Amino acid sequence: MAKAKGTPLRSFAIFLLAALVGIAGGLLGSGFLRGLHWLQAALTGMEDTPNGPQKLSDAVRNHFDWWQTLLLPTAGGAAAGTILLLLRGKKPPFGIADLVVLVQLRKRTIRLRESLVQILSSACTIASGGSIGREGANSQIAATVASLVARAARLPSRARAVLIGCGVAAGMATSYNAPITGAVFVMEVVLGNFAMDVFAPVVLASVLATLLREPLLGTEAIYRGIAARMEELPWTLSLTALLLGVLCGIGGIFFRTALATGRRTFTRLRLPPPVAMALGGLLVGAIGLFMPETWGNGFEVLETIAGGTPAVGVILTLFVWKQLATCATVGSGGLGGVFTPNLVIGAAFGGMFAYGLNLLDAITPGERIAFAFVGMAGLCSATMHAPVTAVMLVFELTGHYELTIPVMLCSIVASITASLLDEDSYYTAAIRAQGETLPSGIEDLAIRSTYVREVLRRDCVTVRHSASFDEVMQVLAGHRGDTIYVLDDQGALVGRIDLQDVKNFINDPTLGSVVIAGDLTRPVRTAHPDESIAAVMHHFDDPELRELAVVPATGPQQLLGRVRQQDVIATLGSEVLRPQRRNTRVSISASDGQVVALPDDHELATLPVPDAWLGHAIDALPTDRRGLVVLMAIQREQGRDVALPATPELVLQAGWQVVVMGTPEAIARLRGDAAADAD
Repeated sequence: MAKAKGTPLRSFAIFLLAALVGIAGGLLGSGFLRGLHWLQAALTGMEDTPNGPQKLSDAVRNHFDWWQTLLLPTAGGAAAGTILLLLRGKKPPFGIADLVVLVQLRKRTIRLRESLVQILSSACTIASGGSIGREGANSQIAATVASLVARAARLPSRARAVLIGCGVAAGMATSYNAPITGAVFVMEVVLGNFAMDVFAPVVLASVLATLLREPLLGTEAIYRGIAARMEELPWTLSLTALLLGVLCGIGGIFFRTALATGRRTFTRLRLPPPVAMALGGLLVGAIGLFMPETWGNGFEVLETIAGGTPAVGVILTLFVWKQLATCATVGSGGLGGVFTPNLVIGAAFGGMFAYGLNLLDAITPGERIAFAFVGMAGLCSATMHAPVTAVMLVFELTGHYELTIPVMLCSIVASITASLLDEDSYYTAAIRAQGETLPSGIEDLAIRSTYVREVLRRDCVTVRHSASFDEVMQVLAGHRGDTIYVLDDQGALVGRIDLQDVKNFINDPTLGSVVIAGDLTRPVRTAHPDESIAAVMHHFDDPELRELAVVPATGPQQLLGRVRQQDVIATLGSEVLRPQRRNTRVSISASDGQVVALPDDHELATLPVPDAWLGHAIDALPTDRRGLVVLMAIQREQGRDVALPATPELVLQAGWQVVVMGTPEAIARLRGDAAADAD
């Protein structure tokens, strides 16, 4: 029979699901952006011109009286807050920071109803001029699709996290027409992992989202027209970009502090969401009376900063008031992203830096434009601690390769400077504000993102607390483990009995008639299904403790199952080492001297013969060994190991070991069976 070629369907499934998320993210995200533009045009009177859509700031100046300028963002904030009342005080995950928690720590879930409510609230804030980005809602849309797909496919937690990362990448790519940036951002910030088995599906989702965006929103880089006005840039620009990087590092800390201050201020007011968000909108409206460029996400503002020759006072005013407008919108509870406002503020920062250089020596208009883009990348890198993302984003927004070197230098220096001043980025600070502990390294991430429910065994052996000594001994005799659990008359957990607890009674037959299970019971250590492995690992410091009883966090202490120490170790080993094993090529020399590699997603393992295999010939092994091939058996003779070929008639004996080849999942199941047999 010919061997099937190609990638197994189970390994290819994540790519199929990532493609589905990318397609949905591109279509729904593009539709959301079109809908926002239509709604904003209806509210502000924006018109299409021969040069493209009218600027939001021009529409406000041309069509609004002062009271309308105050009213629109105020009403939009009130509407957004009123919609949030449908959540009844709950705060489901929304935006990049919450999605980072969901993906890295695998906590919380995205529900369709709550997500739709938040997306509608975000649309009200953005369309009415709130100073907030569209990438938050766009990422939420695609992440919601990813969560629904993962739930329908019943994916394990790690695969579910990767798929939600695909959703974030699709949302970012759709917002900025930047597929590389979307993928790199997820790798650098959301997942913190550039392994190929993670990177490939994320790239696929990001690219597909961009391809579907193009016929709906256009294919050209957003700032290609402005970047085209830059002439050849001098090499000295890269040196001055280093200084700008230091300043951007300090500016990023200032911007993060301002956002945190805005949140604390509105929190102390303790206003209902509609009132708080209306107040935030009123502040944005007041700023718009003299600086309407601060409205919206601010993409069009770069034309003002870099496209013309504005006075330094205009750029300085925009730099200050755009931050205040963003703090008012975000602090009052507006849902959206801060990525785009951060880019605009960075562009203004770069523009001010260019004017400072002009005082020392004249610079060309092309260099002034360049510094706006370099400042954009620098402040983004400092705020998010994501220099690679910042470099990729500016390149994709402009399509201008000559900017790459100064942007890279500025971004790296800005990120290092900000990290020295504060180890947290905007996203990690938001995670800490939610009371979460950030993982340090892949091992720490594994124990914090793996939960008791994922390693739970439900094969508990129990007795009633009134059971006689003889009944207890009978249960222990028929149980391969050395622990049984004791329940009261209502079925609640009372404690446990270990094998060593009955040793003192075995040799005294007179006690057997008077001793009951309750007399042998000792206290039991428990865990809850939703606790992370990190929260329960300290229990296993006790060398005599091999397992924990699992009970509900609240209510009666009903026994749900048990968690064994060896299952925890095996699970964490699989979580941490699986990417490494997958990237390792194991090869065998054939008889003709050629090297033959193992099949994809297969590995070798040596382990004791499971009890279920004892006495069976190789060709008569139980059918539950599907996915495994026995290569040889190893027996111990006179102090040395003897390898036996796995011929069909070879009968496996106790004390032997087997060398098997199979998928990591199949080997993990067999290893778990062998560990259970050893108990």
